[in-house]
Amino acid sequence: MRKIFLALVVCLLCSAVSADVIVLDLSKPAEAIEYNEQGVWRDVYKGETSVQSQVFRFSHVSSSPSYYNGFIASRSTTVLESANFDDQFGCMARGGVAGEGSPYLVAYWDAYAESLSIERSCEVTFPAPYYTAGFYVCNNPYTYYAIQKGNSYAAKFEQGAWLKLIAHGVDATGNETGTVEHYLTDYRSEKPEEWTLNKSWKWVDLSTLGKVSSLYFTMESSDTGAQGMKTPAYFCFDRLMVLTAPASVDEALAATATVYFDRVASAVRVESAAPVETAVYNSRGALVMRQRVEGTASLDLSGTPSGVYIVRCGGKSLKIVK
Repeated sequence: MRKIFLALVVCLLCSAVSADVIVLDLSKPAEAIEYNEQGVWRDVYKGETSVQSQVFRFSHVSSSPSYYNGFIASRSTTVLESANFDDQFGCMARGGVAGEGSPYLVAYWDAYAESLSIERSCEVTFPAPYYTAGFYVCNNPYTYYAIQKGNSYAAKFEQGAWLKLIAHGVDATGNETGTVEHYLTDYRSEKPEEWTLNKSWKWVDLSTLGKVSSLYFTMESSDTGAQGMKTPAYFCFDRLMVLTAPASVDEALAATATVYFDRVASAVRVESAAPVETAVYNSRGALVMRQRVEGTASLDLSGTPSGVYIVRCGGKSLKIVK
């Protein structure tokens, strides 16, 4: 009887920490997203519209044929290097986390519009509270080249300059649960070789925010004047991930990883919604290669001898014969 009771306790504990993982996938939106010839959402300048995918609803406001704030969908691969508005709909990675040409979100944070309203200009709302895991972020080309070159309004960044994105968690009662800061650009070091200007997708861990009903985003820059931030307030966003229970975030993230062997290319293909360690071992257990994967990656085995290999990726194991 005691053994049965202990087994029941173990099962209850396991179910208590079991968590479903929900990942933003813009290739499967809740409502259809139509793109124009440039790969930009057709409803950018249409009022009373928003991007909805999985359980996420992204804020969007447009009050004229040339203005919006909030989130818009894009799959544009164009980067003009103009440091101006004609680069506002792209991404420095030329696509989402899934690869070039895949969909992603572009966000414009309008501090002035936000100051006039109780609405947040860049907000993600959920139908029920979830535990936050994280998301991927990348610089928008307008912001990137304004920082690199400067323009008529924004200064070229020099030593000491920085740009950061701030994620705010909001619980079911409307109270903030905390904030997470991520530097999109960081020139604070006295050594130029340590400066960073983000042009690829970077994971931002939001697990410290806990259980939230919404997230909203603000930005801060060292290039700020009397009227506010001068640096273009754009960022690109993808693969937001939330959990249904307060399980180990690392374990939950690892469970989302997909790994398979591409026999034709002799490569191990890995796709993960969050950073995951991937290692390949030969039949004797010796490490052949190891790589930290963020998004998608290929581990090239074309130069290794034929034989049996074991791939371990985020708690998963795959046996392959090359």
